[in-house]
Amino acid sequence: MRRAVVCLGLMCCCVVAPSLAADPTARLLQATPSRTGDLVVCHLKTDGLPGAKQLQSMRSGLVSAVELKMALVGENDEILGGRSLSLRMAFDLWEEVFSVRTDGRERRFNSLADLQTYLADLQGLPVANAALVDADKRYRLRVGLVVHAIAPDEQRRVEDVIAGEQRPRREGQDQQEASVSMGRLIRMFYKGGGDDQDGQELASIWFIGKELPDEAH
Repeated sequence: MRRAVVCLGLMCCCVVAPSLAADPTARLLQATPSRTGDLVVCHLKTDGLPGAKQLQSMRSGLVSAVELKMALVGENDEILGGRSLSLRMAFDLWEEVFSVRTDGRERRFNSLADLQTYLADLQGLPVANAALVDADKRYRLRVGLVVHAIAPDEQRRVEDVIAGEQRPRREGQDQQEASVSMGRLIRMFYKGGGDDQDGQELASIWFIGKELPDEAH
């Protein structure tokens, strides 16, 4: 029996690899730079988040993710500073609420519409130290987006479960993780529920350092 489970797990892992494809509904629309305190920040507008594959995994009890890679670049497109940010999205199967966790902070949403509204208009994303900006020089922001139907660490956990090698449960984990159906997991893998590795990139308009506006609140 154990050998059969391990073989099934390996089959699922093999099926994931060739089915990588970006969710066509997720798009970067606009990146607007501003300043808040001693930071250059980005106001990012998106469309189509969460994508269909992300919703499928979230409603199966798995964690989905959006990775943002943001950079401040100079006139020759040299990278002066930047930051990566991961937005981990989940659906609480018991309370039936959506959540987004980033930098250890969690936001909760009572409906899918509320989650979509939040993801469509991400404000105050920190990019770089404002001290890197000279008053009379030109700059712009570059933003990269990668959508994961299943967050990378979550996918590794799922593969361990399917292979019968589940990692020890972390302190504080509740029964929600155990509620993920094995059958639904397998169906998700066969439908191509793996990482959507194809990324997108967007650049803001050029701005002069002294004209960088304060972030609107």
